[in-house]
Amino acid sequence: MNQYELDNNLKTIYRSSKKEPFFVEVPTMSYLTFDGKGHPCEEDFQSASEALFTLSYIVKFEIARKKLNIDYKVNPMEITWYLDKSNDGITFIWTMMIMQPKFIMKEMIRNAIKIAKDKGKNIAYDRVDFKEIEFGNCIQCFHLGDYNKMNDTLEKMIAIAKENNLCYDQYTHDIYLNDMRKTKIENYKTIMRIKTYKDKS
Repeated sequence: MNQYELDNNLKTIYRSSKKEPFFVEVPTMSYLTFDGKGHPCEEDFQSASEALFTLSYIVKFEIARKKLNIDYKVNPMEITWYLDKSNDGITFIWTMMIMQPKFIMKEMIRNAIKIAKDKGKNIAYDRVDFKEIEFGNCIQCFHLGDYNKMNDTLEKMIAIAKENNLCYDQYTHDIYLNDMRKTKIENYKTIMRIKTYKDKS
């Protein structure tokens, strides 16, 4: 069986442990996505995680391995965040996603959904999308430990953007490298990114 590995650029994007911010170009890639809102402890977040991982593993085992004779590691969960502060309190709005290897096509996702239904998997199929996303120029940094201290890492990233006279997204795109349910807080591993733009004013 053939083994698919990330190329060097994608290894930097998905595996870098550099604790100081650096610039990275994130290419167009295909993702299974799920739009939702609410705190990560709430039901919508759990529904998204279950749907995306269920389909990702079906694609891997039932389609890539059995039909394409290719094996690979399922990519980690990543989330683009937005905090809505327009009302009293804060509402978490997010897009959860899992990047799919370049040889996975939309028809394969349709087949994976059919397989999941045939297996009796009760997930939110109607909220899952498969699309290409280009993040482009970003600043990236590795964060180790408590999620509540991620703002400290974000401040370092913003400082780099300002030093280079770049505009930047207010909120991060995060890649979660381990399962918080099975990991001590001090060992949480997260790759953080913010998209940057040249000032057009």
